[in-house]
This record gives sequence, C-alpha cells and structure tokens, in this order.
Amino acid sequence: MNYIVFEAGSRAGFSAEMFYRAWRRHHPDSDVRLIMADSDTTFARIPAPDGVVRENDKVAAARLGTPGYKAFPGDELTRQRDLHVQGAVASDPMACVEPWFYEKATVNRTLERLTGNAAGIRIPRTFEFESVCVKPNSLSAGSRNVEFKEGMCVSELIDIEREYVVDVLETDGNYRIFARETKLRCGYDKLVRLLPSDHSLVAAVRSFVTAVNAGSDASLFRGVFHLQIAETPSGEYYFIEASKRISGSAIVNVFRGFNPFDVLENTEPVACCNPFAEDEWYRFEDFVAELAKVL
Repeated sequence: MNYIVFEAGSRAGFSAEMFYRAWRRHHPDSDVRLIMADSDTTFARIPAPDGVVRENDKVAAARLGTPGYKAFPGDELTRQRDLHVQGAVASDPMACVEPWFYEKATVNRTLERLTGNAAGIRIPRTFEFESVCVKPNSLSAGSRNVEFKEGMCVSELIDIEREYVVDVLETDGNYRIFARETKLRCGYDKLVRLLPSDHSLVAAVRSFVTAVNAGSDASLFRGVFHLQIAETPSGEYYFIEASKRISGSAIVNVFRGFNPFDVLENTEPVACCNPFAEDEWYRFEDFVAELAKVL
C-alpha cells in the first residue's frame, strides 16, 4: 500500500514520516510506502529515506482513486478543498470526511445532542449565523466598533486554565488514548506534559467518544483522530475541536507505543524505549532529539 501525506511540509507531515520510519523498523519486509506530497516544489528536492517518496501534491492527488493508493490521515485542508481527493477517499473510513466535520456550529450541536454534556466533557454554547452584526453592548455610539461578518459561528468564551491535545487510535470500538497538556507557541506545542492513562481526562475522553459513536455512525471518532480539550479553573473540561487526523505534534507519543500505522495496517503496537516520565514538562524538541532511538 502507498499512503499519501498531503501538506507534508507541516509538523503533522513530519510526525507522519517519523511514525512511518518507526513502524517500518519493525516491519522491514513490508511493501508499504509513504508519499510525502506538498505544493512547495522545493520540498520534493529534500533527500528521502528508504520507502519515502517526495512529490508535488497535484501529482500525488492524481494517484488517489487508483489501486494501491490511500490518503494518510495527516492533514485536513486537502480533503476539504479538493473535490477529486474528497471523492477518492469517500469509501475509506480512515480518510473520508463528511462536510459537517468542519462546520463548527454543526459539530458542537451534534456532539451536545449525542452526549448531553453527561460524558465529562462540556460543549460550549454555540450559535451559527449567515450574517452577523457585532457591536459593543455598552459605551457605544453610532457605528463605532461595529463589524459586519458573513458565515460566522459564535461560541461562548471559555475561561481556559489548561489546554490538552488527545490523540486516539480506535479499532472495533476499542480506544487507545494518549493525552498531553500543552503550552503553545505560534499554534504549535512548545512545552508538553504527558498524562498517565489513569488521568481523569483520559476517562472523560473515553466516555465522550464512546457516547458519540453509540449514537451515530459518523466516522469522526473512528480510526485515527484527535481532540483539543480545555480545562477551566473550576476543573471542568470543554470540547474545543476534533479532527480526523493525527495532531501536528503527535510524534511525542511514539515513545509510548502510539503509531497510526498499527491501525492502518492492522499490526500490533510495539513497546519503545521511553525516556520521558509522565506528569513532567518537556520541550517538543526534547522528543525530537530522542527519535533516533525508535527510527
């Protein structure tokens, strides 16, 4: 099988390649290849290890729909925007996307209906408008500070004390959940704290995705996916977003036996040499520096 990673120059693309190299170390005779596709023509000139091919995203997209090619769940925008890619992955439960997955108001309303906020993770109150006029509620005169916007989704503001990213691998209703607290810089993990499997967030996520899947046949929480969760000062968990792909910095979990290729190729997880303690803070770069031990 050939798996295509779109937007491969991103941090998620880096994680996908590292997962592949770690997986291939334990399956050296496999005929699985990884095609790293990006719109930047320079990206294709980067040297690639055995089993990895770098090429233009248009060339790679044309391969989808032919035997032996699948999209790796490592990006979202290509699967949303490219109609050919959408059609090619429609029958693949690991890569397909339904339009409502990326309509934030619809996602929040659907998840609230399916869980009733009873699974330990609350859904922010959310409203959707085709057209909206935003203006100050007081101390305003005339048109000062008035804004007009189209196609908006408005959610209540959550008082966030902690932010979490939770990567999940699901197979036949069984969930392997890998949660971490993060501190961000420019949208990426700057500092990472790995959470133990008995953390309350892990239990809450398990209840949450189980409730959703019990009430819906949608594939958002099946196969490979991740969630972003916020915690308030009072200890309440709130759903922020979910994506049907690995998180950008998911590679930090490889040391704990997380590898999406085990789900894609139906192989057993492999225990790794893990130098990182749970409940301790590390830089993202600390994980990258140790990758040679598992590649």
